[in-house]
Amino acid sequence: MPIAEAVGILGDKIVSVGSLNEVKGKMGEDCEFINLNGTTLLPGFIDCHIHAIGSIFLTLFPSLKNVRSLEEIQELLKKESQLKEPGELIIAFDLDEEKLEHPVIPTRWDLDKACPDKPVFIFRHDIHIGIANSNLLELLNINEETIPPVGGEIRKNDRGEITGVLTENATSLILSVLKLPDAKTIKENANKFFLSLAEKGITSIHGVLELDRKGGVDNLGGISLPILKLIQENVLQNYYGIYFSANPKKILKIKKPPLDEGDRFSKFKVGCIKAWLDGSFGAYTAFMFKPFTSQPDISGYCVIEEDVLYERMKEAHNIGLQIAIHAIGDKANRLLVDLYKKLLDEHPKHNHRHRIEHASMLTPDVIRDIKKLGLITSCQPAFILSEYDWLEKRLGKERCKITYPFKSLIDAGIVIASGSDGPVEDPNPILGLHAMVNREGFIPEESISIEEALKTYTINGAYAAFEEDIKGSIEIGKLADFTILDRNPLKISKDEIKDIRVKETIIRGKTVYKM
Repeated sequence: MPIAEAVGILGDKIVSVGSLNEVKGKMGEDCEFINLNGTTLLPGFIDCHIHAIGSIFLTLFPSLKNVRSLEEIQELLKKESQLKEPGELIIAFDLDEEKLEHPVIPTRWDLDKACPDKPVFIFRHDIHIGIANSNLLELLNINEETIPPVGGEIRKNDRGEITGVLTENATSLILSVLKLPDAKTIKENANKFFLSLAEKGITSIHGVLELDRKGGVDNLGGISLPILKLIQENVLQNYYGIYFSANPKKILKIKKPPLDEGDRFSKFKVGCIKAWLDGSFGAYTAFMFKPFTSQPDISGYCVIEEDVLYERMKEAHNIGLQIAIHAIGDKANRLLVDLYKKLLDEHPKHNHRHRIEHASMLTPDVIRDIKKLGLITSCQPAFILSEYDWLEKRLGKERCKITYPFKSLIDAGIVIASGSDGPVEDPNPILGLHAMVNREGFIPEESISIEEALKTYTINGAYAAFEEDIKGSIEIGKLADFTILDRNPLKISKDEIKDIRVKETIIRGKTVYKM
């Protein structure tokens, strides 16, 4: 029944679906009737990959999203410097050098001109790379002789001088000088953040979070978990936890209240371990078979040793955790699928639902193996919106053809679950739907239908967290999680998708947002 006339809700569950008369008969005449007045009720949207704590944290700092020149960056930093105490770290984020008049990553010397006497660090849009000024490098005791951490770089110029550019695991070095905001500020920003998700129709998230410094490169180390516990009462959405840790058993230790209530209808759940294999296209750290077209001396790299990653995967798999691993470059995805094949050959398991996070560049042989192994691709459609105008310059025409290959995945029968990787991208599913259907003209043959795109944000997202029996579609017995849109996405032209507006969001039978 793809379209129903009426839905009956009792408490937090759906109890009736069908014609208006059928649902009236089930609910009785004394129920509350709500007329949608021509709007469209859909299952609530699920963001399958979002850094909620990182998103809350970054709202405290200025964004470089709209800057278009180095001079504008310097002016913003000067203004921010005036608001800081002596020695207090200045952080800015969301730099996209491709949108600058001169599209190159700034150096420490560029930042020194704005803030010579205060420490500064700015993150690139993808958060896989950042730039420290000379003051911060000195505070961190980083110089030409410093050995970078495994899985990170301290980049140098042709003269052997450090440029201030830190990539991947090296960006976490700034934690030692980072001053955390007070609890009141964190909770206030959490309220704003989760309400903003509700305004976008999001009813569930798969929240990515670090348990320890060795687990990933989210730059918050082991402080994320206490922050989650602090703001748990502010979370509106259902929360499926995806946790970084070098020790999988550490995740089992937190699989209890309040982070996991132990019931299939629990609002909070713990079920998945996360790891990183490579970096990003934007930072030139995605692990590639051949060098980047615009940087012929760079092919990216793995941020973790292959043997270390496999042992972590094996332990997690054997203690019953789902696995989700970040892979973007073509070589990274080939390597990861090979590791999954080895794991499942040595330790077979039915219905494991292991995931590839991003799965950005996939060769045909990798797609075939993903299907054979029953892996889920957890994709971020909005990456296309940020990257479409420079991907060909970095990858070349041929590799673009296998980048974000949504139609090829669906044609192969592979489950795609969609998310935002927020704060990297705007966690607005409407933008993601637009990207999957329209792709901004980037390799249009990989476009998919709006029906398939909607599945990636609803039932497929539920499946990716073992929750398709309780959410993701409008069926009797499932949670009453809905988003109400101002128009029916199935009945409009594809050019209108981006203009859809969320009128109301309902989570567990309660309205949490209404326009």
